[in-house]
Amino acid sequence: MTYGAMRRAIIGLPVTVSSAILPDGLWGCYDDATEVILIDRRLMYTAKRCTLVHELLHWKHGDDGCANDRSKQERRCRTQTALLLVDSVELALLERMYEYDWQIADELDITTQVLEDYRQVMAERVSII
Repeated sequence: MTYGAMRRAIIGLPVTVSSAILPDGLWGCYDDATEVILIDRRLMYTAKRCTLVHELLHWKHGDDGCANDRSKQERRCRTQTALLLVDSVELALLERMYEYDWQIADELDITTQVLEDYRQVMAERVSII
């Protein structure tokens, strides 16, 4: 689903999604008190798509605002975002076709960060077994 289609699909949910110019380094933010998601309007559509999924997960879990990158809430949302957006079968095929991560991420319509997060999750699962 594209970013635009995602925005249309969530109309009617009790959460508001808006664009804003956010401080450098902040792509999106969810505020539980107002149930508002802000996404940096300067992002490309792929980054907006991934950020919207990530922030919707913060909303779903009732997380209370923007946390640092090392919080349990942030790690949970990054993990769930990767698992929702990456198709393992498609990824396996693309890894045989392309040499660089940016090419694979581009084909999957995700950021390279989401691709890295997905690989990290899979590596952790393999090491647990």
